[in-house]
Amino acid sequence: MFADIAVAGPRVLSLRYFNPVGADPQLRTGLQLMRPSHALGVLIQRHKEGRSFPITGTNYPTRDGSGIRDYVHVWDLAAAHIAAIERFDSILVESKRSIAINLGTGSGTTVRELCDAFNNVVSTPLETVDTDPRPGDVAGGYTKSDRAAELLGWMPKLSLEDDIRSALDWIPVRDKLLKD
Repeated sequence: MFADIAVAGPRVLSLRYFNPVGADPQLRTGLQLMRPSHALGVLIQRHKEGRSFPITGTNYPTRDGSGIRDYVHVWDLAAAHIAAIERFDSILVESKRSIAINLGTGSGTTVRELCDAFNNVVSTPLETVDTDPRPGDVAGGYTKSDRAAELLGWMPKLSLEDDIRSALDWIPVRDKLLKD
């Protein structure tokens, strides 16, 4: 659709990513939902409540059988957006009016890896329990981000632990700002 639009009108540079996580390092903003439904948000909520975290589906064709997603820190994504603005005119030249660029790690993170990283950051480890996959769940996916490195000079810099730590640091700030 963007390519069609670009033929007749403005040039389009589309940045695609799937699972932004973390918070602004200066804690000015972060996840706004009090009860998020994404994996990291549920991990944080379950840890806060002292409840185990369900790993839904453990027989997928991934490194450890759990689902895989491409988690990218919001601060890394912000850097990619700035690079896209700065390089917009050099990327989208006369003959190239539209392009999509994937932003991600290139390898993804399984749910078990996410849980392990979470437990590396928190002082009290969170228990997990294997459960059946939810209806409609898929093994997952992650991006191929070569184009981002080539055209934007971008690669994610923050680690999964950085993502988790900043999300955890944001929660008390969020809770003061947002009331149920």
